[in-house]
Amino acid sequence: MCSSCGRPQSAARRRCAFCDAELPEAPLPPLAPPPQSPGRPPLSLDLGNRRALVVSGDRLSFQGRPGGGPPLDVAWARVRRLEWRTRPYLEALGLLAFTALGLWAPAREVRLMALVAGALGLLLTALYRHHGLTVEVEDGTRLRWPLGMALRGSAREARLKAARVALEDTGRERGVPLASPGA
Repeated sequence: MCSSCGRPQSAARRRCAFCDAELPEAPLPPLAPPPQSPGRPPLSLDLGNRRALVVSGDRLSFQGRPGGGPPLDVAWARVRRLEWRTRPYLEALGLLAFTALGLWAPAREVRLMALVAGALGLLLTALYRHHGLTVEVEDGTRLRWPLGMALRGSAREARLKAARVALEDTGRERGVPLASPGA
């Protein structure tokens, strides 16, 4: 409770959401253990390019650093919502800027290279898709995990789709919805 305005607050907040007064430190309530199947081993979902999602009884982890390093993880008890996003590789459209600049070049070869760069940008945008997972936790924080890009119809895209289905099933077991806009 806020000592200034008397309104209830979440224990994770440092300032009152209503009057912005500093809140006294209070111990966090114990989290209820997530429902899980007994003896179920962790599920490691290979996403390709040294990226993986690991779904265990109490944690959801993402290993996305090509050189290794510690995984990013969150306790399932804190997860409120998951969102899997799939979108075209729009960054490749940046090559169209070279096309626009190259069309004014005096040399025919430069104009040709500019047109090829623009066509390449359009082709990459049409052929590749970017995948990402947003994990929303109990205090409203959104963790964005870039799962990577995949060529449409490739083995990597099939791994990403299988990981999405497995994550959706696991989330359903735990009562955590998985939204898939643009999938």
